[in-house]
Amino acid sequence: MLTRGNSRPARWLSRDPSDGPGEPIQREMRVTAVPRNFGRPPDSIRPRDTMARTESSLLDRARQLAPILRERAGEAERERRIPEQTDREFREAGFYRVLQPATFGGLELSYGVQMELAAEIARGCPSSAWVLGVIASHAWILGMFPPEAQREFWANSAEATLASSFFPERVSVTREGSGFRLKGRWKFSSGADLCQGVILMATAPRSGGSDPGAYFLLLPRADYRVEDTWFSAGLIATGSNDIVIENAFVPEHRCLEVMQPANGKSPGGAFHKGYLYRLPLFAVFGYTLVGTALGAAQGALDALTETLQNRAATQMNPAHGKQREQESVQIRIAESAAEAAAARALLRHDRSRINQQAEAGESPDQLERVTYRLNLAYATKLCVSAVERLYPLAGAQGLAATNPLQRAWRDAHAVSLHVGLRWDINAINFGSVKLGLKCPDPRV
Repeated sequence: MLTRGNSRPARWLSRDPSDGPGEPIQREMRVTAVPRNFGRPPDSIRPRDTMARTESSLLDRARQLAPILRERAGEAERERRIPEQTDREFREAGFYRVLQPATFGGLELSYGVQMELAAEIARGCPSSAWVLGVIASHAWILGMFPPEAQREFWANSAEATLASSFFPERVSVTREGSGFRLKGRWKFSSGADLCQGVILMATAPRSGGSDPGAYFLLLPRADYRVEDTWFSAGLIATGSNDIVIENAFVPEHRCLEVMQPANGKSPGGAFHKGYLYRLPLFAVFGYTLVGTALGAAQGALDALTETLQNRAATQMNPAHGKQREQESVQIRIAESAAEAAAARALLRHDRSRINQQAEAGESPDQLERVTYRLNLAYATKLCVSAVERLYPLAGAQGLAATNPLQRAWRDAHAVSLHVGLRWDINAINFGSVKLGLKCPDPRV
């Protein structure tokens, strides 16, 4: 458990001034009791009906929170991060642990549960849903790391969470022994100020002087600082700030070659009995993101329907009360509702296939992988279209930044810009493979 040239133990839950530049941790994790069987895979996988009941209970809690988070959305956007109360409620509900290995105190539910939770939360606050989905997925990715890294990170608290950044900018990574020395800046780390560590992606030299490879690198909170840089037009409250590292060492057990989980063959996948950690990472990662678009579309429909049902005619504008009687308005609402429902059905169909196939010990072929990505992108496209069609019905009121319909419009578009959900990229991947060509993205 060493971080700096095998000189000092890693500290995940606090920052020491001797670590150099950095800011205090925003939220100190409580240290929880370590279960007796911590670090030992369970004797059996939880029955499917037990997991389904747990997921149903979590979804009920998400539905309870959605209207509360809708009231909080304005505050969250002013602060450009989710409120501490929201983070606390997510932790208490267990949302961040839905994909965390049961071996290390997690719930280890079926894949795609993060999408379902985010879709419910996004009906109230898409930014909060995005943070929920992203942080939950990082426990899944850590489950693919060498077991030693997982033990080290969760040793003090099963509630510990991770941020990430896969967007390096002006970085230096050099090999030092069996690990790496790094410095630089990584961008777009959603919810970073809530977390006790980070997973970074970087290109680094392989041992033996061979061609460079892409790596995931796990660092404790003491090794980096979060710089406030997130000023955006969409997903405003996600706190997707920069990770800045002055000088940090990452030992070998906290490194993972990207192509290992991309192919469903990682150290963690071999260690855990559950199938989650043998899923092909990049083929299915979009389920972490798409729930926010799905919930934003449904939230826009909720908000507009409520407004039109309660809008009364006035002497100044007698047409207000009749707006819901207009056939053009009814058609817009109907088509947007159908698009949101179609997106949800498509995603749930693929989710079921992904889990059933993995439970059977099977791996999706190349065409199936690009199909999953295609359908994720198309579902996102449907959600954006649904919100686009509804937004004009808000009228001048939709110009207000606090208007829930405008928030849904901004956030649905922001979600669609993520590379994992962009239509053109994923359509080209699918079209290439369907026509017998090589997939342009080797990670898929």
